[in-house]
Amino acid sequence: MRGMLMNILMFIFTFFVAWGLRNVTKQKNKFGMVFTAIALAVCIFADVLIVATGFAVP
Repeated sequence: MRGMLMNILMFIFTFFVAWGLRNVTKQKNKFGMVFTAIALAVCIFADVLIVATGFAVP
């Protein structure tokens, strides 16, 4: 049960990171945009792994 909750929280966290990237892009902060884009790429990669394993809990 705890693993499934962590999977769902990861999707929510990815949404907030994407929202943050949108806000940083409006401010034209280059360092913030690169940092947030890398964080978003890592989150999306983790989400892909979660879906690829079929939400399997170790």
